Amino acid sequence: MRHPSIVLLIAIFASILASPPVASFHASGGRGEDGRPVFERFALVLIDADGLACSPCLASLLDFCRAVPRDVQEERIVGVLTFRDGTEPDPRRARIARTRWNGYSRANDIWFPVTVDEAHAFNSLSEEGTTILLFDPSTGNLKRWTAPFRPGVLQEMTDFLTTLKPDIMEAHP
Repeated sequence: MRHPSIVLLIAIFASILASPPVASFHASGGRGEDGRPVFERFALVLIDADGLACSPCLASLLDFCRAVPRDVQEERIVGVLTFRDGTEPDPRRARIARTRWNGYSRANDIWFPVTVDEAHAFNSLSEEGTTILLFDPSTGNLKRWTAPFRPGVLQEMTDFLTTLKPDIMEAHP
């Protein structure tokens, strides 16, 4: 049985990408019409909106984005701009954060979609700053890193997102 927070995060990821709801995932045995898993390994990137001025954090995030192919960014990564200071949700602040992020992502060829956590739902997951969460729904595994990343982590994250699992390779040579 999967941990409830993993199931919740899978549901959030699915709704952001307008994928089939989690109920369909369970009913179909986790496979789409073409036989491919509905949910493969994916990443949730929690971007500290206040930390957009943190050079080492942005450098780590940029290294991650440059290492992950564009198609993987577009299909398997979702970003969330978070606010760690615990203030009340403020639409103006969210709009400013989104504008800053849009400029940064365009200038640096970052392709994954990003939403703003106006309700502060992800504060506890990103309390240490920009955080990358990697999920493998088939096993319930969750891996977490906070920027700046230590040596070797970038390769581990890239391998996790781009390597197909044996059961997927067998179904789709």
